[in-house]
Amino acid sequence: MTNLDYLYNKEAVKGLFGANYFSGKELGFRTIERGTILPHNHTGDDGKWTWLGLGGIVDSNGEFIKESFIHTGVGGAYKPESVLQSPKTVIYLGISYFIWGHCLTDNIRRLWFLKSEFMEQFKNCPLVYIAWDKYDIEYQQNFKRLLEILGVDVSRLQKITKPTQFDKIILPDEAFYVDNRRRFTKEYCEMIERVRDFALKNRTPVANKKVYYFHGRNQIGEERLAQYFKAKGYEIIQPENLTLDEQLNWLINCESFASTLGSASHNSLFLRDGTETIFIPRSSDRFTVYQQALNQIRPLKEFYVDSSMSVFNQAFGVYCYIISRQLKEFFGDKWAGYEEGDFKTFLRYIKSSLDNDVVVNPKIKASYDKILPDFLDQLKQHKDLIAAYDLPTDWEKAL
Repeated sequence: MTNLDYLYNKEAVKGLFGANYFSGKELGFRTIERGTILPHNHTGDDGKWTWLGLGGIVDSNGEFIKESFIHTGVGGAYKPESVLQSPKTVIYLGISYFIWGHCLTDNIRRLWFLKSEFMEQFKNCPLVYIAWDKYDIEYQQNFKRLLEILGVDVSRLQKITKPTQFDKIILPDEAFYVDNRRRFTKEYCEMIERVRDFALKNRTPVANKKVYYFHGRNQIGEERLAQYFKAKGYEIIQPENLTLDEQLNWLINCESFASTLGSASHNSLFLRDGTETIFIPRSSDRFTVYQQALNQIRPLKEFYVDSSMSVFNQAFGVYCYIISRQLKEFFGDKWAGYEEGDFKTFLRYIKSSLDNDVVVNPKIKASYDKILPDFLDQLKQHKDLIAAYDLPTDWEKAL
C-alpha cells in the first residue's frame, strides 16, 4: 500500500508510482577473452578530472564494456600507462562504491553468481573487484559484514589496483540493473531474503519498535525532523554508529520506520512485511527511483510525507527540511502555522546555498507553488531573524 495523501501536490507525482520494476530476465554470464580491468581513475585521456571517475572492463580491442560500470553511470575507459598481464581466469564482481544505498543495490548486483550452478566450473577462480577511490571493502566494515551474511568468503576478494589484462574475465549479469528504469530480479530478492532471514534467526528484543533513521549529510534541518519524531516516541538511529548486526536487529523488530528518502530509506528492505514506513522526500519533486523499485520487493504500509523546502539546485547543494503542515497532519497534530525553527532552518539553507553560488532551480521551485509564497510572506515578517544570518541585501531576488 502506498499513500500519497500527505504530499504537497500528490497529483503531480502520481505518474512516478505504479510502474513495474521486476524483471523476469534469466541471468547468466559472459566471458571476455583477453579483457583488461581498469581500476577507478578520476583523470581521463584528455587530462580532465571527472568527479564520478572512470574504470571497469575493456575488451581485447579496447572497447569499454558498459555493463562493467562500478555502478550505473560511474565508470568508463581510459588509456593506462602500462598494463599487467595475467594468465588467470577471474570472476569480476565490480564492487565497491562507498555510498550505503549503493552497497544495498549496485554493489551486490553480481553476487548471486557465487551461489549459482555456474560456480561449479569456476569455483577456483579469483574473485576480483575495483573500488571507488580509497573506499576499499576493508574500510567499509558494515558492507564487509553484509558480504559475509550473504555467504561471500571475503578473504577471497582481490582488489585490482593496476590495469591488468587477464586470459579470461567472467562477467556475471546484473541482478539489479537499469534500462529505462531500475530493475530487480528474483536473484536479487533471494539475496535480500538471505539477509532478512539472518536477522530473523538472530533477533533479540529491543527497547523501541519505532525507528527514525537519521541520514544527516547534506541535509539542513533534519535535526529538527529527528527531534519531532523523537517526541512521537521514535528511537533515533544514526546507522554509522552501529554495526550492521545491530542495525538489522532494530529493523527486523521495527513496527514503524521513518527516514528521508535516499540511502537511509533503502534499509526498509530488511523490515518485516506490513511494517509502517514514513518516507520524507528530499524535495517536492525528488523521489529516488531506487526506492520505488525496492518498495516492490517488500510489501509495506508506505506513507510519503512532504516536509521539505529544498528549492535550490540540488545537484550542487543541500536539502532543506522543515516541520510541515503535512507532517503534523499525519500525526494528528493541530496546525498552528510555521514555527521560528522552520524560518531559522530555511535561512541557514539560503545562506549556505548563496555562499556556495547555488541557484534556485525553477522547476523545483514551481513544485512548491502551493506553499512557498505563504512561507516567504511569513518569513519576511521576522526581520530580526533575517538580520542574524548576514544575507545579501537582495537575497529575496535569489528566490
